[in-house]
Amino acid sequence: SEMTKTVEISGEGGPLGIHVVPFFSSLSGRMLGLFVRGIEEDSRSRRDGLFHENECIVKINHVDLTDKTFAQAQDIFRQAMKFQSVMLEVLPPYNREQYEKSAIAPLCFLGNEEGVPKTKIPPPVHPKPTLKTINLSGASNLEAGVQPTLQQSKSPNLPRLGRKLSSPSLSPLMGFGNKKNAKKIKIDLKKGPEGLGFTVVTRDSSVHGPGPIFVKNILPKGAAVKDGRLQSGDRILEVNGRDITGRTQEELVAMLRSTKQGETVCLIVARQEEAFLPREL
Repeated sequence: SEMTKTVEISGEGGPLGIHVVPFFSSLSGRMLGLFVRGIEEDSRSRRDGLFHENECIVKINHVDLTDKTFAQAQDIFRQAMKFQSVMLEVLPPYNREQYEKSAIAPLCFLGNEEGVPKTKIPPPVHPKPTLKTINLSGASNLEAGVQPTLQQSKSPNLPRLGRKLSSPSLSPLMGFGNKKNAKKIKIDLKKGPEGLGFTVVTRDSSVHGPGPIFVKNILPKGAAVKDGRLQSGDRILEVNGRDITGRTQEELVAMLRSTKQGETVCLIVARQEEAFLPREL
């Protein structure tokens, strides 16, 4: 209230002659009120000095307009104008930045439920495991970007896994490919000039040791797309008869890259049964 001024107007004096648009916070994107974009010449507002351009109406008859839709705010304004006296809280342009900050401060304790940028929230004490992605197209480049989940993938071969799952235990990198709900598939890939043609991703954790390794993307060229059986989300269990449980992603990549062109790699992968995949509505 210290940042705003109270303007009392009569609902009986005819049209106000102001043009308003939604006032969105530049910090959080929340709707905070109505922004006075223009005032008509010879209008009541201009004549009586009720409003000025770039002011914001944030309360109407003590009703806070924060998080209201534009239509709701207009309706509140229209209903208020039916009364003889209308009380408005008006925010001057020079207090707008401070008002936006005051509107965002209480939200920092709400667990980011209101769409506040995550940079406003202190980072968690426990470090979260990161994901590394390595390209197996035959080149030796290491993707630098951290991949939060398989859902970030742009691969066209991820039509079903690219949905957010309601249960954390079924997320592609957590319980996916465990022995209980998965079937094992044997896939032989003959390495051609374009390489094996898929990328892998894992969850690194210094506490639990190397995590399971999954197929992340099937590349447009290479042995995997020609064969057609390997899918994004498959968990790799064995390479050429060797169990890779407990091995690091680098060890797996070294094993695959050691395969010469023309040779065949024998993969055993675990794939979640259809019943456990999220359904498209």
